[in-house]
Amino acid sequence: MSGYLKEFFKQVVFRHTSLGAPRYQYNIEPIQIAEIINGIERSKANSGGCVVEIGLARGLTSKLIAEHIKRQSYDTMFYCLDTFSSFTKADLEFEYQTRGKTRGELVGFSYNDFEVWKSNFVQYPFVQPIQTDVSEFDFSTIAPINFCFLDVDLYVPTKKALENMLPHMAPGGVIAVDDVLDNNRWDGAFQAFMEFVSENRLLHRVSGNKCGVIEL
Repeated sequence: MSGYLKEFFKQVVFRHTSLGAPRYQYNIEPIQIAEIINGIERSKANSGGCVVEIGLARGLTSKLIAEHIKRQSYDTMFYCLDTFSSFTKADLEFEYQTRGKTRGELVGFSYNDFEVWKSNFVQYPFVQPIQTDVSEFDFSTIAPINFCFLDVDLYVPTKKALENMLPHMAPGGVIAVDDVLDNNRWDGAFQAFMEFVSENRLLHRVSGNKCGVIEL
């Protein structure tokens, strides 16, 4: 198809259908994207440290991070941790029995698949997906950690990930946590984050409406 013909079809689609309308694809706020990029930039001076994302869904944020690392030519590994099979039964039972959530509130992400997700990132040799329950993951195997974006929604995996990761963060490292917002279906992350920073006496802030940030 010639360039002129392609341009003609684009014109038709944009002017006469809704297919050309721009869409915001992320489940995180624009300010969270800024916090992720700025967090990586702030901590990149730690030579040998890695970047981590926990809780991946389709990988939209993973793609953003991978592209940033690639385009800036950073010499770092990017570890992507997820169950790749939705929430664990134990973590859901805690939400139902202890936090009063209903079963209908916490449904999602069962569509994911480790092999498919991994194949979608083969063009990034520095991306290392890891299928794991983050509550049981040994962070010493990937330490030191320069930056982590944590988005696992529920109380137990958020709290355990933060507790287990903290000793393996590099000096000057940054942790950003999604869903640090009270009174919503994913407010287990809010409770876990607030307890964690209080128990460890860590300086923190909430950026935008729901991004908890810890700068070490």
